[in-house]
Amino acid sequence: MGKTPQKLRGKTLASLIKDRQDKVLKVMDKHGVTFCAGCYLTLTSPVEKAASYHAVPHVEKFLKDLEKALAA
Repeated sequence: MGKTPQKLRGKTLASLIKDRQDKVLKVMDKHGVTFCAGCYLTLTSPVEKAASYHAVPHVEKFLKDLEKALAA
């Protein structure tokens, strides 16, 4: 796994969703990062960890897409 970009370092998916809900949720869906109603692990994990929990095949692309969603 590559280095987490500075903008995303230490951020959880929950905090990113709060900032840009619809854009971040679209990126998550695109990369197969989902969560069930009781899955706090994904939401409260750093973004790179959440990607690994969901076996995202292209983590670098996932992180870049998240950065774009947050910048938009």
